[in-house]
Amino acid sequence: MKFKMDEALIDNALKTIKENKEKPFDLLAEIERRLRLTEGEDAVVSPTEKIDIKLPVLKISEAWGRTGNTDRDIIESFASKIDGATLEQKLTSLNGILDGKGVDKDVAGLLSTMMICEILSSILRDFTESAGGFVFEGFLAGLFGGKSVQITKPEDIEGMAASGKPITDVVLNDKHYSLKLLGQTTGVKGSFRNMVEHFDAIDHVVYLDARRIGADKGLEFGEFEITLPGFLDVFVTPFLKQVTTRGVEVEKAAEFKKLLQQLDSEGKPVKKIKFGRKGFVPGRPVTDFGYSPSAQNMLNEEILQEVGVSGEDLKRILARATQMEEEELQQFAPFTIDHAERKFEGTKAEKLFGSMAVVDILKRTIETGEKDAIINSLKQTPGYKGKQQFEFTRQQAEDIANFRVVGILMVGEERMKGVWKAYAKTLQEVINPVYGNLQEFTNNINAYLLGTGGGDRKSRGQQALHDAEQLKVATDAAIKIVTPSDGPGADVTPRDAAPTSGTGAPSSPRKPRQFNPQAQRLAEE
Repeated sequence: MKFKMDEALIDNALKTIKENKEKPFDLLAEIERRLRLTEGEDAVVSPTEKIDIKLPVLKISEAWGRTGNTDRDIIESFASKIDGATLEQKLTSLNGILDGKGVDKDVAGLLSTMMICEILSSILRDFTESAGGFVFEGFLAGLFGGKSVQITKPEDIEGMAASGKPITDVVLNDKHYSLKLLGQTTGVKGSFRNMVEHFDAIDHVVYLDARRIGADKGLEFGEFEITLPGFLDVFVTPFLKQVTTRGVEVEKAAEFKKLLQQLDSEGKPVKKIKFGRKGFVPGRPVTDFGYSPSAQNMLNEEILQEVGVSGEDLKRILARATQMEEEELQQFAPFTIDHAERKFEGTKAEKLFGSMAVVDILKRTIETGEKDAIINSLKQTPGYKGKQQFEFTRQQAEDIANFRVVGILMVGEERMKGVWKAYAKTLQEVINPVYGNLQEFTNNINAYLLGTGGGDRKSRGQQALHDAEQLKVATDAAIKIVTPSDGPGADVTPRDAAPTSGTGAPSSPRKPRQFNPQAQRLAEE
């Protein structure tokens, strides 16, 4: 830390040390914390310096997820200062301050960000995935505030008849979410029966995955939405196994074109194509073109240099074949194709739906848009009748068509140290004095009332009175910082604040913090 000290400050510091010889090293550390820059200078924090910042202490509460209680009101008061109406927007706001872009922001935004991140860090550090998941649900409801509410039983959702825990964990801005606090490789699972019954009452659900980065370094958020029109895209397509059908040979150019169109419409990608003679790509004396994931785009103005081609180049070759006149294309017959297709048998989808024929019936029913008919068809499936569990691996979840990454929030110890350093001056001059003195007052008043903590009760009571005076000074000064009356350069020291007498209260194990030592002086004069 860079300090600016005058002779009076040094003399007063030495005087304080001499008067308190019993703990000189503790006092030196305290004095070092109290010496601050004069107003307008920048704080410089060394990489090895320990920054001791006191923030408000909030208990982790299950009541966060319910409206109309004190715990919810407290978390909302902090969350309301985080900009954004969606989770993605709120993560952007939080990351903006964590990245050091909030130096000119108000104290409320900085304090709220620190508190929200401290809470998330506590959930990651102190809770398992299952226990932390429940607390996380309530936390998100409190973060969004308003009518957002945690759902714990079917009766919490109007019209819901499902038994057991409903699919919806929390309603945020009228959107139903199923929240999952997961490890990096943990699957996404749930009750297929409850999912069907959910759609009997609600037309959507968003699965929001918050995956731990390390044990407690941060969270990676991703989501996908399930609706009735897209039900099979979620519960069938990601589960299908991809297999390759090889050696499909066609003699006629017209039939070859039809085959290519059919494969494209059925979503069966061509992996390899072989022509009966060389020269399909002018100047390239090869007959076989096979897809290679590692191949670069070699096809430039219809010039292909390698047999192994990229996916983009293979598409160009197939497009050339489709657009070519049949008479010209016939010169390159016969045509042999390898293509991929997805296999239903032996997959998780088969356990839920029974057969591909059932899936086809469901597909046609879904296309009608008749909700009652769709729900009735789903209730005839083995997954519903047998109360099967569905489970997506991480890769399967991310293969769902509408899956998207929402954002990443790093709240680990190293990241937070960086944040404390970036905002050291604001934290130490405004936030720390208030909550530091509040903690001292709490400790001393508890020791007085309970007769604990060492020392005689009367001295701890006197110290509590002293702490209360210091708390008032720090609070008055913080108020002037947050709502300055004389502009940005206003003196933050209250005009009526005077140094408190050192004769009224003995030393506590930890000396009370003072807001501005240069205005109030370290030693008692």
